[in-house]
Amino acid sequence: MKNKVFLVTALAALALTTYSCKGDKAAEGKATEAEATSETPAAEDKPLVGSEFVDLDLSSEGIPIILKAPKDAKIIKSTTEGELFVYGGKRFKLTVSKRDGTAENSVGMIKELQADKELNPSFDKITDDKPTAFMKADTKGKLSFTVGITTGESSVIIQEGMGFDQSPDQFTDYTNDDINLMYDAANTAVAK
Repeated sequence: MKNKVFLVTALAALALTTYSCKGDKAAEGKATEAEATSETPAAEDKPLVGSEFVDLDLSSEGIPIILKAPKDAKIIKSTTEGELFVYGGKRFKLTVSKRDGTAENSVGMIKELQADKELNPSFDKITDDKPTAFMKADTKGKLSFTVGITTGESSVIIQEGMGFDQSPDQFTDYTNDDINLMYDAANTAVAK
């Protein structure tokens, strides 16, 4: 009988200890959640402001240009195409690649292909057209762009975004405001 009383008492004490420990952890979790919601938003959540962008030199990676990008932007080498990506967070990504010939020729060829309704049935219109840059809209109003810079006997092409598999956050659904900000930054590019 003493053994049964001891066993019941031990189980009751264990249950009480377990319950009180869970209560402490739950309270800690609530405090942590409250603290997290009162913190300022992460840098990724803050809207990007083009006037706060800084010069980013890509020449150390074999692309002789300087362009404006968010202060903490990173240069990422592509694992498949030999391109570079400028990663300035979830909503700022540029693909940068080298091409033979002048920027006018390269951008002209890309524009011709992308504006071909047979090749690209979703193409709607060119919304901005310059000799070395253009922006286009698809039939759903989604924007995309190409900007070129002549660097000696070759050119550098800059386009919005980066591939899903290359992106650290695997986010590719940019708003038109994101695209316009990237376009403005790409248009600041100059040959070094």
